[in-house]
Amino acid sequence: MRGVSGEIPQQSTGRPGSAAVAAGSVATRDAAVAMLRHGGTAIDAVVAGAFAATVAEPTLASLGGGGFCLVAEPDGEPRIIDFFVNVPGLNAPGLSRNARIPHMESLCVTFGEHAVQEFEVGWGSVAVPGALQGLLALHARGGRLPLADILAPAITAAREGIHLDDVQVQFIRVIGPILTLTPESSALFTPPLDGQAFRNPAYADLLTLMAAGPLPTSAYADPLVAAVQAGGGLLTQEDLRAYRVVERRPVMGLRGTSVLWTNPPPAFGGVIVLETLGLVPEVADPWPAIADALVRSTHRHRGGVRRGTTHLSVIDAEGRVAGLSMSNGSNSGTVVHGVTLNNMLGEADLNPGGWHALDAGARLRSMMAPTLVVEDDGTRTVLGTGGSERIRSALVQTLVRSLDHGEDLASAVVAPRLHATETLIDVEPGLRPEDSTWTWREGHPPVREWPSRDLYFGGVHAVRRDPDGRVTAVGDPRRGGATAIV
Repeated sequence: MRGVSGEIPQQSTGRPGSAAVAAGSVATRDAAVAMLRHGGTAIDAVVAGAFAATVAEPTLASLGGGGFCLVAEPDGEPRIIDFFVNVPGLNAPGLSRNARIPHMESLCVTFGEHAVQEFEVGWGSVAVPGALQGLLALHARGGRLPLADILAPAITAAREGIHLDDVQVQFIRVIGPILTLTPESSALFTPPLDGQAFRNPAYADLLTLMAAGPLPTSAYADPLVAAVQAGGGLLTQEDLRAYRVVERRPVMGLRGTSVLWTNPPPAFGGVIVLETLGLVPEVADPWPAIADALVRSTHRHRGGVRRGTTHLSVIDAEGRVAGLSMSNGSNSGTVVHGVTLNNMLGEADLNPGGWHALDAGARLRSMMAPTLVVEDDGTRTVLGTGGSERIRSALVQTLVRSLDHGEDLASAVVAPRLHATETLIDVEPGLRPEDSTWTWREGHPPVREWPSRDLYFGGVHAVRRDPDGRVTAVGDPRRGGATAIV
């Protein structure tokens, strides 16, 4: 499951008054850059980048999923825009509280040489998408440019086609059994495996309609509900009508003299990151403590692990920041009008109390944690990552290296990582007990050493603005990081 082409991060630096972008693909970055060059804000940039990512990172980002965006004005307190998915089934007839969700299929996916995981996919796994409403709400909240300009890069990529980078092709290869579940999905995702461009003309048509004005329900909402219900899923028209994008105050924590703002409940990735940092001492070799802290803090917050996530960070020339994380789960293998749909209901760890433990209309939980760090000298850093349950591991270790050890942002991002659970500690090369002064606690889980750095361990994309206005952007090579200064 390798996703690293070399171990050198994408890094860009710029003089005071510049803007900075760090993204998960070149096309995503370029869409954000185009908005900044045309006078757009950081929000214009992340929204355009997010739409572009639905084509350039098609297994990770989709209007059929959901996400979160941390935004802040130059001297303002940050806010989280929550557009994650809801539990469907409002006004759905015959819903049994104890029954397994109908019309889901179990598929096994192999991750590299190390792990086989079972996923529930198909029409019955589809939760209420929030991405479309969320991106439109973000644009309305802080965008300057016309929506047609925002959508233009995604429309061009979807219609003309785009050659996906190696990391994105690898994602397609890994979850191939899911992506070939239906003929519509297979037709989209098979060509890139043969070296052909990824094209999605139906999606380009949908975005073109959106660029011309409000999207009629007959163009997307009605066919979406009809298709999910025909496949035996729970999505209803009332689910879509009742869905709301929610603005939340981030949860806040301290690390030394720095203030950290991150994603609050009902998501809990941010809470886990802050709790883990609170359990890690500021010492030269904190890695055994990090492993223990990750297990302890995660054990307190079972459930809600998300997969298939990408992240985009932007600071504009005025100092406005935006960090956006999106997820489509592991994908459901279903497609409507070119939009690939999530499988959030099919994740067993979301449903520890049973398939219908949460009421219809409730927000599902997530590990995504876009984060803003404000240091005592005014330095501001926005970062986030994909990586399912490894999100917490990647963010904690990047923050420890940067804030505690004083490593520059690029070094902190590219440095080797570990990921710890109650049963196993996965370790990238260069971070091994025999190479350091580590002392593992007695009875620690087995340590599994990976042969190379890998996309399994997440992909932290970060931007930073120094007190004098200079900016830095760093993209994680594990997940195709791409950066630019404008």
